Amino acid sequence: MKSYELTVILKNVEAESLTAKVKEILVKFDVSITKEDVWGLKRLAYPIQDDRDGYYLYFELDINPDTVAKITAEFKLISSIYRYMFIEATKKETA
Repeated sequence: MKSYELTVILKNVEAESLTAKVKEILVKFDVSITKEDVWGLKRLAYPIQDDRDGYYLYFELDINPDTVAKITAEFKLISSIYRYMFIEATKKETA
C-alpha cells in the first residue's frame, strides 16, 4: 500500500451526486481514505465543456499502486468528472 493524494474536479450542477459516486468507486476498490476535504466551487483557469466553475474534492488515500489504473478507468467513464489527478505522497521526515 502506498499513500496518494487525489484531486477531482466535478461538474458543478451534479456535485452532490458525483461526490457520492467518486466515494463509491473508491470504496469499490478497497481504498482507505485517510483524509477528505471538500474545497467546493472554484473558478476554472479555462472553460471545460462551456463551464467556468468546477467543484473540487481532495482526498488522501492508501492504495495498492495497481488499483490506481482501475480507478482511473472508472473515472474516464463518467463525463461529469472534468479532471482528476493522482499524486504519490511523500512522507516528510523531521529532524
